[in-house]
Amino acid sequence: MQHTQEVDESQITTVIAEDLEIKGTVKFKSSLMIKGVLEGEIFSEGLLIIGPTAKVTATITTKNLISHGEVTGNVTASEQVILKSTSVHQGDITTPNITIESGALFNGACIMRREPKKEMEQRTLEKTPESEYSSDEEKEEYGEYSS
Repeated sequence: MQHTQEVDESQITTVIAEDLEIKGTVKFKSSLMIKGVLEGEIFSEGLLIIGPTAKVTATITTKNLISHGEVTGNVTASEQVILKSTSVHQGDITTPNITIESGALFNGACIMRREPKKEMEQRTLEKTPESEYSSDEEKEEYGEYSS
């Protein structure tokens, strides 16, 4: 699900207004836009939007994140992260798909994974045919021989 176009605020289920300051854990399933200050943890199965006036200091786990504001903390997004041109992000991001617009500030590591490591290793092993090695010595040399 790509969220590259601007999001219509009327489509957002919940909005944390500019004059609100929240400390604690926020959990939601659909969509949330933060315009105020939030400190703590965010757990989401949907879309999280950090508005341009927002200041968020949190560990964030979500499906999709669109950030226009300030985020300090690590983010794990199962689908996508978009850092808009006005965003400032301090912390690591783990996601299979990231878009960073020109002008955005991102200081941290980006870890991109499309699938669990075990599945990737299994497919790699399946792609290595036995006939690729011409002898038992060659199998042993490449770590494929088991005694």
